[in-house]
Amino acid sequence: MPNKLREKMLFNLAHSLLREAGSVNGYGLFSFLLFFSFFIGVVVWAFRLKKNYLNHMGELPLDSGERPIHSTDSLPSTNYEPRP
Repeated sequence: MPNKLREKMLFNLAHSLLREAGSVNGYGLFSFLLFFSFFIGVVVWAFRLKKNYLNHMGELPLDSGERPIHSTDSLPSTNYEPRP
């Protein structure tokens, strides 16, 4: 597809999207702004994480010094006796 045709198609697409954006009701705009602000918040949160914390959390599954999950000595002791 030639570049001129592609540019014209993209321009027509952008033009029609911008023209129709005026008919979007308040709920659509509110939901878009809510999603966008949440997305930006998650990106900011991810970039503010400390490198030490990320390295520690990344090495947890590989750490061989931990007890296995199914170890019975890590469970709290209970005095449970079944009913007769």
